[in-house]
Amino acid sequence: MTTRAVGWDATKPRTRTLAEPVRSRSEAARLAAAAEAACSNVLLASLSQELREEMLTHAQAIRLELGDVVEQQGGPKRVFFPLSGMLTGVRTRDDGSHYAYSHRGRESAVNAIGVARPEVSVGGGDLVVDVPGVAIVLDVPYYRALLERSTELLRAVLSHASHVINWRELSADCPGHHPVKSRTAYFLLLLRVHQSSDTLEVTHARIAEVLGVRRQSISEALGELKSRRVISLDRGRITILDRSALWQNACDCRRNADSARELQLAGRFEYTG
Repeated sequence: MTTRAVGWDATKPRTRTLAEPVRSRSEAARLAAAAEAACSNVLLASLSQELREEMLTHAQAIRLELGDVVEQQGGPKRVFFPLSGMLTGVRTRDDGSHYAYSHRGRESAVNAIGVARPEVSVGGGDLVVDVPGVAIVLDVPYYRALLERSTELLRAVLSHASHVINWRELSADCPGHHPVKSRTAYFLLLLRVHQSSDTLEVTHARIAEVLGVRRQSISEALGELKSRRVISLDRGRITILDRSALWQNACDCRRNADSARELQLAGRFEYTG
């Protein structure tokens, strides 16, 4: 499992509370800059700068490199707040095959809901980087303690949870009911949303692993999309030629990609009541 510290880098955990002042101008400037950068993540942007700065004194920033497994199935959990890129949760079935159960970018967080209570057993799988980027990471004990005392963080996490529930409800039947071509188009849309480029660094084998199907099925699906001039293919690379047509070819789960993009553009959660 590989993680790479980047940017403002990890700082040693401190005991400073929200009420305590930053001790120096240089530290204040560093934390303010980090807090501004953290606003790339919608959940973190929904918090006050004071709370973001307090969280960052306990956080680590890691680089997300394509193909890295940043968390393993059955291993210890951390809370990830992507600032860019996309993390895919992949579970392994009893027969050794794989399937993706979540895709998270800067519009959301990973494990922010599942690790909230220590008495709850958290499942999950491998957490794999499908679009390179950067994430802020918190250890679970600190995150839980902060969630217990911060109604502001709790409100943001509950708003995040409502979106996650909607995403899961929409895509719950996708693996068993939607055609491979439609699911392939949907996954390409997700990559496009989180990469902000029509040129996608992804292989047939990786798409097959994410969708839990044979590689040959993916090659056939991509070949059909290519024949319709929706995409072009190169070794380890797929270029989207017609985004509208790709959206039309995707399954109804495409609304998840639309929702993720809308949240990214909004920049923060909107609270009602």
